[in-house]
Amino acid sequence: MPTQITAAFDFDSWDEQEVLDVEGARIVRTTFVKRFTGDLEGTSRGEMVMAHALQGSAAYTGYERVEATLAGRRGSFILRHNAHMAQGAGSSEVVIMDSSGTAELTGLSGTAEIERHEDGTHTLTLSYDQHE
Repeated sequence: MPTQITAAFDFDSWDEQEVLDVEGARIVRTTFVKRFTGDLEGTSRGEMVMAHALQGSAAYTGYERVEATLAGRRGSFILRHNAHMAQGAGSSEVVIMDSSGTAELTGLSGTAEIERHEDGTHTLTLSYDQHE
């Protein structure tokens, strides 16, 4: 049974670079740095590519390398993001990339959910297993 933890996070930086903007269709490349507090303590750096369509649909995919302490164990791992939204409904998938855990986080696997709250804060809920 997976272990579940929750951590708050803030963005230390968010930098968007427009790749394409033609007739309302946009593609944007974003780099970011996050700081996690709570059950996961550390930072991450990542990059995403986002697409915005004229009719309001949007999608993104990206990767984020987390360097942190999780359950007293220090190391890093990569989160893979994939999400889309159309007509007000959407879905997202965030998973720990296979074999990406390092140091004391080797063997880490699992999924994550990201929630953006009305006050602008964010929460990451990580459900994970660790096989050594």
